[in-house]
Amino acid sequence: QELTCGTWVESAGVGLRPYGLPRARGGHCPRMSDSQMPHVKGLQYGYSQEQWGPWRSHGLLLQQAIAELGWQESAATLIKLFTEQSRTKERFLNREEFVSIMQKCPCCHAAYHHVFFELFDRDQDGYLSESDFLGGMLAVSPLTPHKLDAPSGQLRMQFIFLYYDANRNGQLEIEEVAKMIEHIQQLRGKPYSDAMVDATALVSLYSGPFGFAAFYDAAQKRMLNGTSPLLRTQQDLAEAARKLHSIAAAPTPPQASCSPSSGQAAARKCSAVPTGPLSLPEEQPRKEKPPPTGAKPPPTGLPTPVPRGRSPAHVAPAPASHSALHVAPEYWGSGSGQRGTPVDPHVQSGTNAQVLALRVVRKLMELSNGVRAEWRHMIQLVSAKELLLLCDTVVEILRVEDSLVEVALPCRVYGDIHGQLLDLLEFFNAFSWPDKRRGDIFSMNYVFLGDFVDRGAYSCDVVSLLFSLKILYPSKVFLVRGNHEDRLMNMNYGFQADCLRKFAHEGEDVWERVNDVFEFLPIAALVEGAILCIHGGIGDSIASLEDLRGIPKPIQVIGEITESTTRRERMILDALWSDPTENDSVLGVHASPRGKNTCRFGPDRVQEFNRRNGLRLIIRAHECVQHGYEYFAGGQLLTVFSATNYCNQYNNDGAMVVLVKDERTGEAVEHAQVIKSGTVDTSNGWNDQQFRAPSPMRRCREGVGDVGWP
Repeated sequence: QELTCGTWVESAGVGLRPYGLPRARGGHCPRMSDSQMPHVKGLQYGYSQEQWGPWRSHGLLLQQAIAELGWQESAATLIKLFTEQSRTKERFLNREEFVSIMQKCPCCHAAYHHVFFELFDRDQDGYLSESDFLGGMLAVSPLTPHKLDAPSGQLRMQFIFLYYDANRNGQLEIEEVAKMIEHIQQLRGKPYSDAMVDATALVSLYSGPFGFAAFYDAAQKRMLNGTSPLLRTQQDLAEAARKLHSIAAAPTPPQASCSPSSGQAAARKCSAVPTGPLSLPEEQPRKEKPPPTGAKPPPTGLPTPVPRGRSPAHVAPAPASHSALHVAPEYWGSGSGQRGTPVDPHVQSGTNAQVLALRVVRKLMELSNGVRAEWRHMIQLVSAKELLLLCDTVVEILRVEDSLVEVALPCRVYGDIHGQLLDLLEFFNAFSWPDKRRGDIFSMNYVFLGDFVDRGAYSCDVVSLLFSLKILYPSKVFLVRGNHEDRLMNMNYGFQADCLRKFAHEGEDVWERVNDVFEFLPIAALVEGAILCIHGGIGDSIASLEDLRGIPKPIQVIGEITESTTRRERMILDALWSDPTENDSVLGVHASPRGKNTCRFGPDRVQEFNRRNGLRLIIRAHECVQHGYEYFAGGQLLTVFSATNYCNQYNNDGAMVVLVKDERTGEAVEHAQVIKSGTVDTSNGWNDQQFRAPSPMRRCREGVGDVGWP
């Protein structure tokens, strides 16, 4: 049956219930008197497609999400809880009954019980239907992935929007957006003073009210980043209920009595409530009152509750020192768990992060000396929590580095790795490890020229290794950003999928956090003042070394050049994306087959840049070359590519360049060290399915039979 002000559907187990958009406070149908208007608390007049856009039916999303996640068993567990507690009004829960469930099966701090009740009460009538209860608990579960194009992810986004729409007027005010940004930073571990500035800038990008359509669009386009950890309980309610049931069903073993002086540990042993970070064993269940305004519960992975019916507390504006549209990760502490995710007990400090990093390096040393067939299909170097700890530690090192880092001789320079862990280990074993036990780290610096991730099958492992090396040897190992160290790229080319495959429901958080770290990477390195190392090239916008220095971090990469694009934004694109022309006979600047955001630059441009800046050589990566390295511009530019048999298509060698000082002249000279194609079995090293075919291999220059120069 369709009604003028809403739509009615059959919802599992609850009969006919309205669904649609949330009810506005005091909203009613303007073309009917209150006496004529049917009792509908779903879609109301005044909600336009422009404002609500992709908003979808709660009931439909719930059914699709249950099917998507295979959540039928959890739904049955929650329906049983719902039925047991539904006493005052059949098939509904009032506030006290809902709170009773949350106390019985603790899954979050008690301060959030009333917050969740008011959030799940979409009709604002003081009762939760079965559909309200199931949809709400699925949306806030820490086990629910945050994929915006999936039903479960959209359901979460709709609840997040409702949570921050504190006055339920169908749009987010600037103060409400600022509170969301502030909460994102709280979950990442550090207060953020520019929330109001960022919120104002974000809302200004959209004409009209900042409704759900704008909110959803901003999240999809990563202008509003970090929504994944918002609105999560510490434990899945169905899981907590099952644990409680298993404890109740288990026979009670004989126990010694608890001494009053035995302390907190003994109290936990004697508690009938499951203990640990997801429950509150010291608190006895009691009749609760809503938390007072301004109350701040312990850190839980949930932000401070926003009182319903009024806007979040105003955040005073502060001067912005960087772009405010992407929520900048100015939040990391030194080695503590972030996003409400506790780290493993043995890796809780910066010192222990070094222990973890050393464990990663030593483990790979050990594995690489064995039979690779035994481990390459099942390698798991770190847990999700440990990789988050590596991120939180390495970013503090990267934060203080300039966007153009200075590196001394001697130095090894690696090109694209693209998730090919096996090739990287082959290089380390064949030439030297950046390690103090069996390597040359005390006498050699290392530069890695980006594209650490994507296309290959070991993106997470390569990131874990490189971050570990940077933590262990911060002044000896330098990580330069490539074009794939960008969430808009690696969400499609394999890194995001690798995170989800390795870390399941925690994979989205890992992917987000690693990409936040990528925004603190330098975009170039200058070796001994004479050799510029950069991922892509100089394009047509980079004129001097000073253009690469002092770029504020986090460094944002724009998605498209427009009339408002600044020169600095173009320089960042050129540094990551530009290529040399086909050969030394093609001069000037030309359009790039990669798209309008970058260009190709000729040998004349390279020679002029090097002359003006006193450089002897530019070393760059970004393109596959047959022999692993290839010169351009009369030997003044060198392309290096370190992954072999690119995507199992090109049968190319991989190379690394060693820069040393010539004893006779005192100048820096380069030597290529090569791993031939076929040395490493790459049959399982590259992803079978690629988002797009790899870029064509760069070919040798006309008339030159050798890749080397005298």
